[in-house]
Amino acid sequence: MLQSKTVLSLTIDLLANNAFNHLKDEDISALHHLIVKLQEPLTTIQQNLLLTFWNHASTADLPPALLHRRNTLLYQLGRNPLEEMLMEMDMY
Repeated sequence: MLQSKTVLSLTIDLLANNAFNHLKDEDISALHHLIVKLQEPLTTIQQNLLLTFWNHASTADLPPALLHRRNTLLYQLGRNPLEEMLMEMDMY
């Protein structure tokens, strides 16, 4: 399941680029623990759990290439890239 491997690797990259640093320590610890326990192929539930963490990621200081990879995968999964959602919210 190539997509789930991408979700897992991108989650690790987001974590390495401090996208979750603003979360509570116990939430970051739970994410670390989840990543360590996961094995490919991910189940749909596991993949969706990681994507839930993505909803709380800070994108302010992410490298553009990582942001693009994340948004491309979200689009492929039928989800809106988070920046588009934020821009739409700013319009109201």
